[in-house]
Amino acid sequence: MAMKEWLQWLPPPRSLLALLLAVAGFSGRLFASYVTHSPTLLVDTCHSLCRLVGLITTVLAYKYERADEGAATENRLRNTFGWARIEVVGRLSVHVLFASFALALVVNALQLGVHSSHGQPPLYPRVIVGSAVIGLLLHALNYILLAGRELSYSRRLSMTEGGGVVLKTGAGEPILAHAPTDIASSLFVISAGLTLEWEPVAARIADPALSACAAIILVIFNYPFMRSAGLVLLQTVPEGLGACDLHAAALRVPGVIAIHELHVWQLHRDKVVATAHVCYNTHEDYLRNSALVCDVFKRHGINLVTLQPEFAFVSITGADEDTKALIDFANVACSCPCAKECVAPRCCTAPQKPSITRI
Repeated sequence: MAMKEWLQWLPPPRSLLALLLAVAGFSGRLFASYVTHSPTLLVDTCHSLCRLVGLITTVLAYKYERADEGAATENRLRNTFGWARIEVVGRLSVHVLFASFALALVVNALQLGVHSSHGQPPLYPRVIVGSAVIGLLLHALNYILLAGRELSYSRRLSMTEGGGVVLKTGAGEPILAHAPTDIASSLFVISAGLTLEWEPVAARIADPALSACAAIILVIFNYPFMRSAGLVLLQTVPEGLGACDLHAAALRVPGVIAIHELHVWQLHRDKVVATAHVCYNTHEDYLRNSALVCDVFKRHGINLVTLQPEFAFVSITGADEDTKALIDFANVACSCPCAKECVAPRCCTAPQKPSITRI
């Protein structure tokens, strides 16, 4: 690999510095928790580990997304959207990982509380408090470097014409969305250190109790982010976007008589995808109004729209009953419904018009 390619593959300076600070912060907390035997500091260490894993997956997503841009390689074609969803997978994995850590830490806290009389007591309260204060400073630097979006960082970066990297603007989670978890984790550690400094005997019970409370509260704080990532991976309709309203708005476009196979889902938090089969009355209606249908989807906040035009009927004429029956049939029938029933390719014919019997 040429030197220029190596330099292009490296993360931007801000994300690289944030990554190094996250590694240093986790290493320091891990060493301090081993020396002090503080279960509350161990909870903070697990929290910093999960944040570090989230930052690593974000940097990887950004780098591989850039590497796939405009390249018709086998990996690119095999994964149509590139690495856009590695962030969502990493986000969900991070929170599930911390939830499993929290369960183990709560059990550990209960054991320490029950056997506090003959267990290893916490040591060095100033080290505990110092670790929490340094952790808060590192979190502040992280927010300054990454604008607080380390779990959605790759979608916030764009390349300028001069080759620089700038943060994108757009709708996303608030800048300080993860600040409550960081602050709460550090405050619990500070409380444990001060309790050990002022009441060493009570700290045998207070430190495990604080660690259990910290683990539970951090899981509660992280639950909304875990839920949102899970909904994205399940390809649910984005919150606040009504599929019925979108369907009705598209049907109001002149020339559109039916819409079926409508699917709306999130690729990730900032990009919504929609596919639909749109049945037009005539080819002229399609040529005149297809752009209007796309505009309807765009106005509903959908970034990527794939519409398949269908012409089941050349024109709709006749009595009102005939027209209603034909439109109802178009809303449930595909012009080429061979994917589920046929084996050989191109083996299906267009559906026949329903027969209408008058009594």
